[in-house]
Amino acid sequence: MVNTSIPLYDAPFAVAILDKDLNFTAISRMLARSFNLNESALGTSFLDIKDRLPNELYVDLQLAKEGISSRSQPMKFLHPDGEADWYQWKINPWQNGIDGKEMIMLLLEKVTRRMLGEDLHLKAQRMARVGSWIVDLNKSTIYWSSITKEIHEVPQDFIPDLETGINFYKEGVSRDTITRLVNEGIEKGTPWDTELILVTQKGREIWVRAIGEPEMINGKCVRISGTFQDIDTRKRAELEAAKVRERLQIATNAARIGIWDFDIVNNILEWDDNMYKLYGITKDRFNGVYEAWEATVHPEDKEGSAKAVQQAIEGKNKLNMDFRILWPENEVRWIHAEAIVSTDKDGNPLKMTGANWDITDQKNAEAEMKHLLNTTTYQNESLMNFAHIVSHNMRSHGSNLSMLTDFLLEDRITEEDKQNALQMLKKAATGLNDTIAHLNEVVQIKTEAEHKMTSLDLHDIIHKVSQSLEALFASNEVALKIEVPKGSVVMGVMAYVESAVLNLMTNAVKYRDPEKPGEISITTESRAKRLVLHIEDNGLGIDLKKHGEKIFGMYKTFHHHPESRGIGLFITRNQIESMGGTIVVSSTPGEGSIFSVTLKKP
Repeated sequence: MVNTSIPLYDAPFAVAILDKDLNFTAISRMLARSFNLNESALGTSFLDIKDRLPNELYVDLQLAKEGISSRSQPMKFLHPDGEADWYQWKINPWQNGIDGKEMIMLLLEKVTRRMLGEDLHLKAQRMARVGSWIVDLNKSTIYWSSITKEIHEVPQDFIPDLETGINFYKEGVSRDTITRLVNEGIEKGTPWDTELILVTQKGREIWVRAIGEPEMINGKCVRISGTFQDIDTRKRAELEAAKVRERLQIATNAARIGIWDFDIVNNILEWDDNMYKLYGITKDRFNGVYEAWEATVHPEDKEGSAKAVQQAIEGKNKLNMDFRILWPENEVRWIHAEAIVSTDKDGNPLKMTGANWDITDQKNAEAEMKHLLNTTTYQNESLMNFAHIVSHNMRSHGSNLSMLTDFLLEDRITEEDKQNALQMLKKAATGLNDTIAHLNEVVQIKTEAEHKMTSLDLHDIIHKVSQSLEALFASNEVALKIEVPKGSVVMGVMAYVESAVLNLMTNAVKYRDPEKPGEISITTESRAKRLVLHIEDNGLGIDLKKHGEKIFGMYKTFHHHPESRGIGLFITRNQIESMGGTIVVSSTPGEGSIFSVTLKKP
């Protein structure tokens, strides 16, 4: 991420911030100078300079509009006059940029000098422009080869001496260094190999590599011989490359991007400093092999990430993946990875180079948004259901009360009819009060569950409830079989889980088949992140084709039982759903039912 506390115009590298339509919103001085732009360029399209840059850049910019980052190798661009320039770039979509708008950060480097320098350096190596020299301390003479004289830009008949040779080095660090090395060589016989700046006779400053080997006889230096090489092209290219690396490092640090190289053949993995920060480990805890990276990957993502890496190595897909890692304290972080694979001339993979950056905040925001959306959807549905229940049930009670009141106000009503009407009025009022209490209980379930969730062991809860119902089971001759292992832990509200288990157990007894011995079986099933509790009976069963959509509705009953109110399963479902769980039923009339309650693991 770009550090917006520093004015972008003064940034020490060529960078621009573009909006989603590729118009300039900010530009650095270096980029403006490279393309003769000024402040009036803000708001104009980057495409106006399209004919002055490689076409690959504009392909990558189009991908950036779709949220895809890219990083190029040096690309050659041929001008109409035949001159060539090389460019490389890094493009990073910026989802939460200035004022929260979508932006694109473009880091563009003109690397022509570096590329030319590297080319010249290769030619210099082929030509082996290395001179030799000898200092004879006994005779006080110096010999320079012709190439050494060419490097110093002196005539071939030039006769040097030791002092003159030292004075060719640039005053300051270079001259002080060579003076110290020569003195140590003469006094102690210490050899040297160093790179310093030389000022030729024509006044040019060039980098040279100076190697000296003293020859000692009886503890006294009698001769020093060595080589002298013009390394100016390579050295300046290295310095330029170091500047580019420094600028790229600034950019990658600002964006918190880690860079890595993987030697596929030798299984050597190299990380930059940002990678260690991203993975929360120190260099001494990372042994630089593929398996060391793999060990940091979250167990659930190991297989998928390994498959993505292998497919990239095989050339089937580019590496572009999101995966989780575990920090030393088991903190989970999300990482995005992109990489390219280098091959030999036969297409065999040699090296993979890539970048990682942390997307934990983005993933958490996405998860939170999804959670909020699901919660909102669920709450809207619950609100509609609740409103329907209130409307239906309250209207029924209201109509009943209104009818009874009208009957009591009639003139011809007898005393006996009045007493009967009053009794019915009392029952209606009691029913209204029960309905209001039930609806209030539902509201309490929905508003309080989230704040009371704790880790609960279903083994303990089921045994506790079953012990409290021993008399009920015995009197109704119902056999209970419990196969719930210790440690069957879920997240829930103790009162709600106990209530749900109690209601399902008593229902199994209440709706047993009187024609056969009652049986209740309670088991659990473990899944990845959830635990399923199955309560199975061999009772009367429910016709799901007829009642399936109403089975968990309020005041819905399916058997003629004097104690049936149609509120138990409705309350149970609300309790379970308030804890983030689900309840489903499978049933066959005459054979029995299985209620399956799914709850989250801690």
